[in-house]
Amino acid sequence: MTATAAIRKTYTLDEYFSLEEQSAVKHEFDHGKLIELAGGTIDHGLICSNIITLLNLFFSEKGNTPYFVFGSDVKLWLPNGNKILYPDASALMTPIELYPGRRDVLMNPLLIVEVLSDSTAAYDRGKKIEGYCSIPSFREYVLVSQSEPFLEAFYLHDPETNLWKISRASGLDSKLFLHSIGVEIALQDVYRGLTFEEMTDVVPENLIV
Repeated sequence: MTATAAIRKTYTLDEYFSLEEQSAVKHEFDHGKLIELAGGTIDHGLICSNIITLLNLFFSEKGNTPYFVFGSDVKLWLPNGNKILYPDASALMTPIELYPGRRDVLMNPLLIVEVLSDSTAAYDRGKKIEGYCSIPSFREYVLVSQSEPFLEAFYLHDPETNLWKISRASGLDSKLFLHSIGVEIALQDVYRGLTFEEMTDVVPENLIV
């Protein structure tokens, strides 16, 4: 999502919750400041919808799975950053942990997905992932390009040493394995409904760092 500084005044978290319930647009909360989120593009919406559908289908096919999938209407609490964010998609295992007194703020995501745009790419790759890493349950972060069929996943390989590994997949014929939930997703399904111009010099498929 595209974020722009909306209001200069600072607020308490309780004031933020009250204002957000009455607001016609979404805001993230960052150390007392409200950050207005602009509406997404058609491509952004399609990608998010496709990913959420894929994850729900996977869990449905597995039968009685302990996972839940959420879209961008559900907030996440970052414990070490005094922030509330709206990720594009997230998945978690039961039981669901909610911020005290709230039914719309998750505290224990396992997997977080963000669809990149030109205005948010640097933030999604930098400060945002730093904040997500403060969540104890967080294990995998997936970045999805809008401009080309390309996915990048950061996976916490060893929590004891804080060792992260990176998997990348490029091209509509490729697939990416999500370690946190044990599922392989095909890029042609992620980008269903979108078209791309032919590209060269793309990142090799499934490069592991």
